[in-house]
Amino acid sequence: MNAEHPHLPGQSPFIPERNTDRASSADGPALTVVFVNSTHKWGGVKTWCLDIGDAMRGMGHRVWIVGRAGAFLDKAASRGLATLPVHFGPDFNPFAILKFLAFFLRVRPDFVVVNVSKDVRTAGTAARMLGIPLIHRIGAPKDMNDGWKTRLTQRLLGMRLLACSKFVRNRMRKRIPVLARADFAAIHPGVRIPEGPTPPSRSPRVILASSQLNPDKGHGELLDALARLRDAGRDFRCIILGTGSAEAALKEQCSRLGLDGRVDWRGFVTDVPRHLHEADVFVLPTFCEPLGIALEEAMAGGLVPIARHAGGVPEIWPPELGMLCFPREMGVNGLVAALEQTLTVDDEQLAAWKNVAKEHARRTFDVDGQCRKVLAWMRQEA
Repeated sequence: MNAEHPHLPGQSPFIPERNTDRASSADGPALTVVFVNSTHKWGGVKTWCLDIGDAMRGMGHRVWIVGRAGAFLDKAASRGLATLPVHFGPDFNPFAILKFLAFFLRVRPDFVVVNVSKDVRTAGTAARMLGIPLIHRIGAPKDMNDGWKTRLTQRLLGMRLLACSKFVRNRMRKRIPVLARADFAAIHPGVRIPEGPTPPSRSPRVILASSQLNPDKGHGELLDALARLRDAGRDFRCIILGTGSAEAALKEQCSRLGLDGRVDWRGFVTDVPRHLHEADVFVLPTFCEPLGIALEEAMAGGLVPIARHAGGVPEIWPPELGMLCFPREMGVNGLVAALEQTLTVDDEQLAAWKNVAKEHARRTFDVDGQCRKVLAWMRQEA
């Protein structure tokens, strides 16, 4: 066995040796990394898989994206990433485990990255049987519960854990004592920083929100804030991206408030950055966001950010724009106050705020820099 990749305790002896004559990458010997995501809906974790996988591939590593057939794999393929469609079935589905065993024996990954419990109990089980290092990426505090399945799975599979923020890692360790002893890193997701200048200010100014239309995302308060600004004589347009369980109720609220002519509901999209180019201000109305890849994308695209000071958001917030990250307890009043500032400052000031957001993104969470952090952590015990 290659000394770079010793067997883990309990590793099966029949796994083929991994490549010893490996190609070089930008940061050392090239790796093969498989990302597995069984979720149905599109969320930040899928964006993370594609962005970090694309960055790894650009550095010379071999990357596979595994998931359900549909938009996720289509998007991965459009970015030049190798894909494998899988029907996951129930937890510990023997047919899915066998498929993963055959796939892993064929591609010989150095690491398998899973995201939710179904990934763990199918792809994770196969990886453990073959002694492949397993990483569980955690996107939110509620992704795992302190039940017997979680405790048993963690003890049997010995997963290393990767959280999107310190907020998520700390909450998980408090809620699930068995995780206190795990190798648990917190590395912010990265996004690609578009080249060129920030977009010019529009008249009227355009506000954009991009997250699932679920009750906890706070779109109801956003609509209330927009109505109050309209009543105060402020002119604006608003683009809302995404779908979710509260979609019908939110659209009904929008009509009841008389905002139909100002709010553009665009539904599910897979190319959020393209829509960001149409906006000046990005609003993350979520009551408590684990981090917010959409927020990172917006700042990278040169939009002025507005969000609640809660969850992981303060970890990535530009200090110079602290007045636009309002206390959670302010509720709709905080949204109104922050939006009022972005709608009433002159174009020169708005442009300065846009540049602050973009330069902060470049310094803090450019995807290549965050990818190098992930790779360095992965290799610590490999």
